[in-house]
Amino acid sequence: MLPETSAEETEQHETTEEVLDEELPAKTSDLQEIEAVQIPDSEETFRAQQPGLFTAEIPYEEETKQVWGRFGLGDYKEALTEKLEVLAAQSQDPELIFKALNYYVGSNAYDQVATELEAFSVEWFEPYLPEPGEVEGSDEVEQQPGQAVILLDASSSMLLNVEGKQKMTIAKKATSRFASTIGMRDEVSLIIYGHAGTQNKSDKELSCTTIDEVYPMGSFNAEKFKSAVDGVEAKGWTPIAEAINYTREQTKDATGKLTVYIVSDGAETCGGDSVAEAKAFAEASPDRQVNIIGFDVDQEGENQLKAVAEAGKGEYISAKTIDELDQSITKQWLPSLTEVMSASNSLLKHWGQGHNEMIDRSNISSRFYYASLNEASRMHEALQIMRSENWITQEVQDEVRAMIKVKEEDALTVKKEMDERARTRIENERQEIVQRVKEWTDRMFELRRTQGK
Repeated sequence: MLPETSAEETEQHETTEEVLDEELPAKTSDLQEIEAVQIPDSEETFRAQQPGLFTAEIPYEEETKQVWGRFGLGDYKEALTEKLEVLAAQSQDPELIFKALNYYVGSNAYDQVATELEAFSVEWFEPYLPEPGEVEGSDEVEQQPGQAVILLDASSSMLLNVEGKQKMTIAKKATSRFASTIGMRDEVSLIIYGHAGTQNKSDKELSCTTIDEVYPMGSFNAEKFKSAVDGVEAKGWTPIAEAINYTREQTKDATGKLTVYIVSDGAETCGGDSVAEAKAFAEASPDRQVNIIGFDVDQEGENQLKAVAEAGKGEYISAKTIDELDQSITKQWLPSLTEVMSASNSLLKHWGQGHNEMIDRSNISSRFYYASLNEASRMHEALQIMRSENWITQEVQDEVRAMIKVKEEDALTVKKEMDERARTRIENERQEIVQRVKEWTDRMFELRRTQGK
């Protein structure tokens, strides 16, 4: 016969059962959330993966570094082991166990790596592509201001006619328009030569040594410039070399961009070495050059003026008619052949940038795969604990291992897809620059061709 149980003992037993009933749900409370875990197999689902219960606080650098061998479990190993024991007592389903491993030790880095890769970019080198000229009154791309010196030929040959009009009259008008154009951005100076004495030999020394700045370097003022130009009279010889030398002396203290524009109808007649003077002027600073517009010049004179422009690192434009002079002188100069070629050749810098881009991009995308390897390492460690404690069979362990491997392979596939997308995006950005340079280069070559360069 069983002993009777007192009311107090009965109450105590019921209370103990209640406590046990309360403790049991606490041990199995993860099950519902584990069953809801979605095993990622695409970029979207990998990025949506929630960090593991025990791995949410692992630093990003630690989680995504390349580790040879097992990643190992952290100081949460004991707590994780307790969870795994309860899980194994509840189920031997390999899929549920795999979900549990994701729930407990899944990686926290997938979305961050993907976000970092999306934000990765390269500041590809892009050369400056200057527009050929700002037609008077037009709105063009802003360029850095500088100084411009116009050397106007006032030798006796400018008294001759072209198309029934005096060259000097035509040149004055074109020069005023040209000054108003470049004066939108640059300070302007007007220097004249050949305006002293006469074409007679007795006046040669006077004519060849008299160079005057009739509009001092400064902001363009239409009325004052026109007044200076209108006062010029064509009279004597052609001292181009002395005019360039005078300009070099006048501007020896100038800094920044300095461009000389010579408007002439003929070559040097004073015996000076205009090629040497142009070279000396241009070599005084990297930002200096001598450009020449030859107006109705014969072949011999044109050959010399071309040599002067080449020595001055500038351009020569031939204007045989009034329209050609007006068109040439009211526009700024085309980039030189060297500048055009340099813009295209400068893209060789992309090779070095491309090598660095490949390394930097690969370093980021590889973090995605390393995160999956480290995650898999933890899963294998956890799985080994369950097997060593005989909580699961070898068959279950093998099935879960296969699932871990599939996820690892899926992560590698996603990593490659994201890396290729980033590579394509960045390469497309580079190709846009290449295309802009090509279009500009083709356009400059065509403009040079139409001007006979």
